Amino acid sequence: MTESIYSMTGFGNASVEAEGLCLRAVLRSVNGRFLDLQIRSPNALQELEPQIRERLQTRLRRGKVTVHIELEETAEQSSLPQLNQEVALQYIKELQRLAELSGTQPQTPTLDALARLPGLFRTEATRLDADQLAKSVFEVLDAAAVDLERMRSREGATLATDLRGRIATLDRLVEQISQWAVGEKDRARERLRERVDILLRPGELDEDRITTEILLIAERSDITEEIVRFRSHTEQFLLALDEGGEVGRRLNFLLQELHREINTITSKASAGEIIHAAVEAKEEIERLREQVQNLA
Repeated sequence: MTESIYSMTGFGNASVEAEGLCLRAVLRSVNGRFLDLQIRSPNALQELEPQIRERLQTRLRRGKVTVHIELEETAEQSSLPQLNQEVALQYIKELQRLAELSGTQPQTPTLDALARLPGLFRTEATRLDADQLAKSVFEVLDAAAVDLERMRSREGATLATDLRGRIATLDRLVEQISQWAVGEKDRARERLRERVDILLRPGELDEDRITTEILLIAERSDITEEIVRFRSHTEQFLLALDEGGEVGRRLNFLLQELHREINTITSKASAGEIIHAAVEAKEEIERLREQVQNLA
C-alpha cells in the first residue's frame, strides 16, 4: 500500500473536556533538518513533558514542532467561593464594638458593605487526579497530532503533484537534448578535421595519429551516457513519489545527481541549443530542490 507524502509544515489542534477540565493542544510545524520539539505547558503538566515528547517522537520524524498545551477548569469544577462564617461573625461583632466605642447607635451592616471586607469568602483549590489528567493530556495530544498529520498529508500531496510536473519538464528538455545530440559526435569530428586541415599541410604529420586524436576528442564530447543516467534518476524520483513515506532526503540526493549530470552535459556540448536546454534544466532542478526541502 502506497504511503502518503508529508510536508514538514502544518498546523493541528484539538480540545477535550473531562472531569471538569478543559484541555487544548496546538501543534505547529515548520521545516527542519531533524525533529525539534519545543513544548510549552502549564506547571501542572511539567512532569508529563518527557512522556509527551516520547509520544510525539513515535509519530513525527522531521521538522521543528512547537507544542502548546493549555489547561483550564470548567465552571463546574473551578474553585467556588464559600462563606467564611467565623470571619463574618467576627466582622459583625467588631462593627458593633466600634459603634459602642464611638457612641453611635449600633446599625446592622449591609450585605454590600460586608461583601467588600477581605477574607469573607474562601476558595479551595481543585484537586486533580494525576492518572485522569495524564490520560486526558495524551488523548488531546493524539487528536492534535492526527489533525497535524492530516494537514501535512494534504500539503504533501500538493507538493508531489508539483514535483511530478517539474520532472515532466526535465524529461521533455532531456528528450530535446537527446534529439539534438544525434550526430553531434560526427559534427564535432568534422569540425576538428576542418580545423586541423587549416592549420596543417598534408604530409607534415601522421594522418592516422591525427584521425585517432580527433576520434578521442569527439568521444569526450559524447553525452549519451549522461542522458541515460539522467533519465534513470528521473525515473527513480517518480518511483519514490509513488512509494511515498519519508522521501525528502532520497529526493534531495537524486536532485544532486541530476544536477551533476546536467553540468557534465553543459561542459561537453558545443551546440547552442543543447547548452540552452541544459541551462533551463538546471533552473528547473533548483526549483525542484526548493520544493523538496519542504518534504519530510
